[in-house]
Amino acid sequence: MKKAIGYSTLITVSMYAISELLVKCSVLSTLSGRLAGISTALLASYLVSRAFHIKLPGLKSSGDGIPHALALMFPLYAISIIGILYLGPAKFMDAAKPGFVEEWSPILVPYSLAFWALSGLIMVYFYDVAPYELFSGRGRLAGVVGATIVFSLNYNQPLITGFWSVEDIIFFGAALTYSYSVHREPSALLIVYLLSEVPLWWCLLAPLGVSAFEAYIVARFLVSAFFLTGMFLKLR
Repeated sequence: MKKAIGYSTLITVSMYAISELLVKCSVLSTLSGRLAGISTALLASYLVSRAFHIKLPGLKSSGDGIPHALALMFPLYAISIIGILYLGPAKFMDAAKPGFVEEWSPILVPYSLAFWALSGLIMVYFYDVAPYELFSGRGRLAGVVGATIVFSLNYNQPLITGFWSVEDIIFFGAALTYSYSVHREPSALLIVYLLSEVPLWWCLLAPLGVSAFEAYIVARFLVSAFFLTGMFLKLR
């Protein structure tokens, strides 16, 4: 438990320190600066995990983890469907636009894929998987709870920003960590995270219009519902 608490403390302090440094140096004002910042955070996270001798699994996948993780995302995807019905597709898409974007440009396609992939690696490996491996010595529940706490303290850095996203904590923290505890497939968590990040898909689909974005929201909801139904049928 001391090792788990030590890791949780060091990863949190390191991530906040890097963010403060990047802000003071005005690095995050450009897309390239944001990529450099997230790359630095990924390297620091890796070094912290190495300092605690955590054995992290690779990205190999048997294919079972993705349906399981997608099924757990059903309530999150249902919220997006409700948002479209309430706001309308156009307003919902406008709300999904990343805060750092003024207008769409082609560079956003490779940038968004790179940025959210790197962000996803940090989240999956160092906020979900590594804490779970350390805390789960006390059982699965302790592992999921411990990882969720680490996630909630670091994702969106709420101690600085004041932004505590309940949806992110429940689904990207608790639900994805639970899925990892069942299938041990970090790649499944990364893929589902990328499928779930609405701002990423705004960057990819904005030039195709509102209909394409709406189709993405509906498609992921239907796929999640399909896998959730299959999960329940297996339990019968």
